[in-house]
Amino acid sequence: MKTTFTYFLISCIALFTFSCSSYQAKKQEALLSFPELGAIVKVKDNLWYSATEQVGLPQWTQLRVTAQEMPFNRESYFAYAKATHRAGKINSIPYMDSLQYKPKYIRLQLLDKIEITELLNTTKNRTVRSYLEKDGDLKMVTSVDLALSETEITFFNQAEAFELRKDDYGTVILNIVDGGTEQAYYLSDLRVFNYGYSSFCWGEDQYHRLQIEHIAPEGEKCPKGTYTKPDKVKANQSYVKF
Repeated sequence: MKTTFTYFLISCIALFTFSCSSYQAKKQEALLSFPELGAIVKVKDNLWYSATEQVGLPQWTQLRVTAQEMPFNRESYFAYAKATHRAGKINSIPYMDSLQYKPKYIRLQLLDKIEITELLNTTKNRTVRSYLEKDGDLKMVTSVDLALSETEITFFNQAEAFELRKDDYGTVILNIVDGGTEQAYYLSDLRVFNYGYSSFCWGEDQYHRLQIEHIAPEGEKCPKGTYTKPDKVKANQSYVKF
């Protein structure tokens, strides 16, 4: 009986250890990856998967993108250094806050928020929209920051246009148009070190059906009459009916 209990205790400890190891492995994997531009992510404080768990991609064919050269500051450089360290890569971009010249990075950002809003309200994104209605912690990635060489930054600055497309497997590709030629890059191959997301602002159409009215960047409030929580729109509908 004592032997059986000892075996049971050892099994429990082993299972607990395996579970912790599995959790830590998943946590580390999440820290090394970044969601794709245009993806839906779950954002909730104090949960390790919150900032990097990609839930899915809306249905779209292509999206216009802007590429903006940005100087590193303390905050952005800390994000870059942190991502580089976690990935086990060499930090190849020196930075000192006292220097007048600051190294640069490229920020890719979705260009047309109205276009995105209209896409999310289309019939083909009905399932996505229904999913968003049920979880107010879901956001959309609307910008990503890339650590590039000076040569690559020059190329991005001289390019005529940028757009996102998907390959046959649904993987996001950045297509760059320059001088009549096109070059394609998988976002997963570019050195993404940070990203920004936007919240969905909900309202109702002329038939009092829920729809997305606006996409508000992180830190920006929804326009008057719209809400980040779909339930507030429903509550307002009930109040009006009453």
